[in-house]
Amino acid sequence: MAMALCLKQVFAKDKTFRPRKRFEPGTQRFELYKKAQASLKSGLDLRSVVRLPPGENIDDWIAVHVVDFFNRINLIYGTMAERCSETSCPVMAGGPRYEYRWQDERQYRRPAKLSAPRYMALLMDWIEGLINDEDVFPTRVGVPFPKNFQQVCTKILTRLFRVFVHVYIHHFDSILSMGAEAHVNTCYKHFYYFIREFSLVDQRELEPLREMTERICH
Repeated sequence: MAMALCLKQVFAKDKTFRPRKRFEPGTQRFELYKKAQASLKSGLDLRSVVRLPPGENIDDWIAVHVVDFFNRINLIYGTMAERCSETSCPVMAGGPRYEYRWQDERQYRRPAKLSAPRYMALLMDWIEGLINDEDVFPTRVGVPFPKNFQQVCTKILTRLFRVFVHVYIHHFDSILSMGAEAHVNTCYKHFYYFIREFSLVDQRELEPLREMTERICH
């Protein structure tokens, strides 16, 4: 079954994990997004696609990709959210060796052991809050990015990588049953090449999927 058909079937039932964050037409960010999407559809090597285009601002380029990866990874997790429950996944983990605890500045000031679906819900709310915050992801012309922008993006992308870890290790059977393996692998490769191109995620965080990465990102 084609991935597009699977996604239409899932989302036709109004089971979207959350609405997509879109870029405003006419803005520089929208033009960068279109450029990035055109490169993806052209069949270029993904390593080439992620490189900063000549003359473009690196923070704008990173912002566009962070928002796009947020949308794409939401979509992937949303397709299998029903199979990731408090019962099946009582701990947010990546196999027996890796456990991820949640910490934020509100409810969980100390690292907390949570179920995978609870962790995912908090994660997506947290990211959505950041990318809709004009002080963090400014959209107005002439408004600069904050000085810690890339550090914020590193934290977002590190946590989004953990979604891939959980999905691949605990829900790969769901990916296969939906015929979604090629789609998810392409999304992962795009994400991986991007974070490596700009050194946005610590190498140690990538360890849970190292063997798979070496196999598909050769």
